[in-house]
Amino acid sequence: MPLIDSIKQLLLRGSATRQSQLEIALSSSGAIIGIALVAWLSPHIVGDADAPFIVASMGAAAVLLYAAPHSPLTQPWSFIGGHLISASIGVTCAQWVPDLFLASGLAVGLAIFAMHQLHCLHPPGGAAALVAVVGGDQIQALGYFYVLMPVALNVFILGAAVWLTRVLIAQHRKEPFIFYQEEHLPEVTDDQSNDSAISTADLNHALQDMHTYIDVSIEDLKQIYSHALVQAHQRQLGDMSCRDMMKHHIVAVEFGDYLDVTWSLMQRHSIKSIPVIDRAQRIIGIISVSDFKQAAMNLSADANQDIETRLKALIKRSGDLHSNKAEVVGQLMTSTVFSLPEDAPISAAATIFSAHSIGHIPISNHENRLSGMLSRSDVLRRQMPNQIK
Repeated sequence: MPLIDSIKQLLLRGSATRQSQLEIALSSSGAIIGIALVAWLSPHIVGDADAPFIVASMGAAAVLLYAAPHSPLTQPWSFIGGHLISASIGVTCAQWVPDLFLASGLAVGLAIFAMHQLHCLHPPGGAAALVAVVGGDQIQALGYFYVLMPVALNVFILGAAVWLTRVLIAQHRKEPFIFYQEEHLPEVTDDQSNDSAISTADLNHALQDMHTYIDVSIEDLKQIYSHALVQAHQRQLGDMSCRDMMKHHIVAVEFGDYLDVTWSLMQRHSIKSIPVIDRAQRIIGIISVSDFKQAAMNLSADANQDIETRLKALIKRSGDLHSNKAEVVGQLMTSTVFSLPEDAPISAAATIFSAHSIGHIPISNHENRLSGMLSRSDVLRRQMPNQIK
């Protein structure tokens, strides 16, 4: 029935699990052990069988800590600070506000305010504050000792159990996310050199502009963005390989080639990057128009010289045995090169282009020799054929 389906869709929206069955089993087992340790160790440490030895908020904390380990609400300072600060506020309200109803509201409300201000928001902290007010004579008789025992004691024991569980899960997650090669997964960083990329500052500003609390960390957003970008490229580009799209007739230079020869090749073939190879045709670097312009700008301190004059001075051979400027390709090239094998998917190249300010990727064959060049514009045309002519 449409009505029932709509209700199910509404209730189950966003409820799909983000953890594997193994991680769920580890989390559930960890919660069993963690709460059992709290219940067993606390009375032995307290030494008084009649004294309260476990706080109800530990149950709620266990759910968060084990089921949502990557949430900002479950980080160490949130868990520890949220409980201890909230418990202290609860005791203060219980001692100084005689009206039970007002004291209860103040305890929880002030705990939330304090946790926000101290960046340790942890929902079970509200329960720790409330228990200090409504927990009965036994709890209130403890006064501020309630913060130390049972709250701090419970936090320490459960925190140790959670830490051990997270170590196990971290070991399980050591397998890399693979779409082609792990090192090509785009990263969101503070680098502003790539104007088209999303930076950490962009994510922070976006969260601030929403004027609401979202239970996700910047690190999680980085991972979500990176993985979604990879999936989008795979969807747009399908199973094509670099071999299918690369240019086979390529221009290359060697380490010792003169700059004027290299610049002439760029102008003649209307290209912006040339791979640098050794005698065995293996890729050792890449030289681009931007490398020439950057070197030309650094060549002269005269601010009145235009870029064309500077470029002419750069590429002109000095004819001397020693020169105060670059003379050959090897002195100007970029040694760190993003390259891919012929059978790599085009989506891997698209991801590299999205993450880095580069226009070309050299392609190598099974012998690791240069066999082609792939350009950003060619990949973009394939991704968005209707937008880019």
